[in-house]
Amino acid sequence: MDFGILTVPALALSALLGYSVFFDSSSVLFRDITVPDVVAEDGFTPHVMASRLASEVRGISRAARTAKEQQKVGLTDDETAVKVVADQFEFLKPIKATQEVMGLVTFIFSGEMVKLEKDYEFAVRGEDRKAGRTISISARGARPEELIRPVAIDLVRFIDPYIVASYYYETTRDSGSKDYSNTLRELRNCMIVMPKDERYWAVNLQGLVFLQQGKPDDAIMKFNEARTMRPDFVLPVYNIGVAMAAKGKHEDAIAKYKEVLTIDAEKRSRYPHAYTQWGVSLAATGRPEEALTMFQRAEQADSNYADLYNAWGKFLRDQNKIVEAREMFQKAIDRAPERAEFRENLKVALSAPVR
Repeated sequence: MDFGILTVPALALSALLGYSVFFDSSSVLFRDITVPDVVAEDGFTPHVMASRLASEVRGISRAARTAKEQQKVGLTDDETAVKVVADQFEFLKPIKATQEVMGLVTFIFSGEMVKLEKDYEFAVRGEDRKAGRTISISARGARPEELIRPVAIDLVRFIDPYIVASYYYETTRDSGSKDYSNTLRELRNCMIVMPKDERYWAVNLQGLVFLQQGKPDDAIMKFNEARTMRPDFVLPVYNIGVAMAAKGKHEDAIAKYKEVLTIDAEKRSRYPHAYTQWGVSLAATGRPEEALTMFQRAEQADSNYADLYNAWGKFLRDQNKIVEAREMFQKAIDRAPERAEFRENLKVALSAPVR
């Protein structure tokens, strides 16, 4: 892949600047973390600590699976820049490194690891150059590596509090738990600190929590509120459809999925979701052939959408097509191995008799 004359100077600049993570158009720079010799001797050098922290921030953003633009992240340093540019160009453009030198970095973090009498303290300071905000946080523990996650969570919350709320929602859903207390705590924070013109994201997520808790009416109220706050916001339209289906109102749900296809005609980001749930509602109302067509359309729209294959597997299982159902559940797991529901569905299908 040829990036032209900017490639060499950009990579050279990135080698000088440490580790960077990119949230949409806002780049986040991590300076090397100062560490005592006893920590460096265990392999946690200043570069390693900065890299681990940057990677953790990126991992939290990815696990959040938010449609909000800030989910775009990338990582570069003097050892991995060439690989990242060559293999993962979608996460990083070399010009970003030049922007850092030009003073276009939005967030800058630095810090130190200190050896105390019985444990360690990891302290990080940060600056939001655009908003003029600063942060100073610390965590204590017996081992340096166990301090990286809590500090990273605090940093992501500083960068964009919604990402932390979405992270807790997604990881709770992945585990199969119904305890969304962490998500709700973060959402309360979002409604205080997020800009007012972005809070519709948090309101929509509140609706999703209600939906997961088996409260579709409360969920619909939140989805309608989010839509009022942002009339062109497609997610609550789709989510209202799912809530309607949860109430057994499948024709109303299908009407919402059709609306999603109209609203999202340009980006088509919700097409696989709408087609999948449309298929679920068709199957629930005794129209299996039409349901199959919708699942096929969803696959054409996005063959990496894990929930499609889980729904398709349940559809086949209900038709006693156990072998085919197993294949679909496995496809779902291949795409989202962290989802407990998918693993359980495959386990049940594997133990079911084949007729």
